[in-house]
Amino acid sequence: MEQITLYNTLAGKKEIFKPLEGNKVFFYCCGPTVYNYIHIGNARAFVLFDFIRRYMAQNGYTVTFIQNITDVEDKIIKKAAEEKKSWDSVAERFTRAFQEDMARLGVLSPDISPKATETIPAMITLIETLEKKGFTYTISDGVYFRVRKFEGYGKLSKKSLDDLRAGSRISVNDEKEDPFDFALWKFSKPGEPAWESPWGRGRPGWHIECSAMSRQYAGRTLDIHAGGEDLVFPHHENEIAQSEAALGEPLARYWMHNAYVNLNGAKMSKSLGNDVTVRSLLKDHPPQVLRLFLFSAHYRKLLDFTADALVDAEAKYQRFNNFFHTFSDVEEKEDFSLVKEWDERVRAFLNDDFNTSGALGVFFEAVAACFKEKDPAGLAGAVKHWLRRWDSLFFILPGEETSLTGETLHGLMEILIDIRHRARASKDFELADMIRDRLKELGIMLEDTPDGTRYKKR
Repeated sequence: MEQITLYNTLAGKKEIFKPLEGNKVFFYCCGPTVYNYIHIGNARAFVLFDFIRRYMAQNGYTVTFIQNITDVEDKIIKKAAEEKKSWDSVAERFTRAFQEDMARLGVLSPDISPKATETIPAMITLIETLEKKGFTYTISDGVYFRVRKFEGYGKLSKKSLDDLRAGSRISVNDEKEDPFDFALWKFSKPGEPAWESPWGRGRPGWHIECSAMSRQYAGRTLDIHAGGEDLVFPHHENEIAQSEAALGEPLARYWMHNAYVNLNGAKMSKSLGNDVTVRSLLKDHPPQVLRLFLFSAHYRKLLDFTADALVDAEAKYQRFNNFFHTFSDVEEKEDFSLVKEWDERVRAFLNDDFNTSGALGVFFEAVAACFKEKDPAGLAGAVKHWLRRWDSLFFILPGEETSLTGETLHGLMEILIDIRHRARASKDFELADMIRDRLKELGIMLEDTPDGTRYKKR
């Protein structure tokens, strides 16, 4: 195993990565709150930490990658009210959409993907432990955590309580002992999802969900806890406080956070309507282009999503495309001696806090070198093989072009039309509409006629 150095937010510096136990790595990444489609800013964390997980596995670590689904939360309830639908149908729809978008982006499924609603008993147990230790109190709307009782509060964000300002997710409530105290359990209002608990019917607070889910499936201190930098405070700070107050040991040894993706210089946000969804981008761009954009800067550097940035990512993709087209007749061959120096430099960049932009620079340097050779066949063949090997992690190269025609396409369409017909017959209109809409995105139109459903390519 090669030595990997990563930036630990908790320590405020780069540190050599050493798992708690041998080569085993328990890696927890905060997943989505499923109330809408993910935007390109959300995708940065999911693409990045999936990449890091796979790079570690390639280097001999046994990685257990846990990524939760927050399927009960205020935003989901609000979205359901707006759409006049049940909260669980909204959560299910956007959970499925998230999984589809991740698959199209080349992100592997987590080893464990717990849902908040499936882990309620573990959350209640954790709150009961905090109650016994005197860290909780109850007011009219729920059970709260006493932040000032936890001496280490602020160690992740490097701020004291007196310096911190209430974040957007900290609610104002005159009954609270301290403005920074946060809800562990929220009492239910009419029409809201609710579960039985020792304190009354209600639902968990956002922060307790991740603490309970990570502990239930890791069973010990995490090696890495990751997420976007917007989660440092209050979410991850609160996770640390409640977990360590209850369990008496660190929640995680290394904390990793990626920087924001702005949209034309302004912070990207679903709530502000200032976002570009992955789903909309994938209609016009191959996933490799989006990944090239996300890898184009170090993960701790701000990325600005602009028209020029997208054009640049497209140009990079076309450079790879041009390379493989130009040398299409050259047989790929494994000749490490020709690419050894480049390979060592790529690994050096990745081992130094996962510098993907530096690694991309080396890839393009190798591609350029092939065009400069008088007799490029040997070098081009080695570079093609080398790039393909790295692409199992990066997923940025053009793939083999395939198309469905004739009997194969017709057979597949008959299957999809039959599934859609059965869905409509059982009144699963959501599934039926999803099949129609996804086919439309692919340029295939469905027409419902008195003689049955027909399809045509646009």
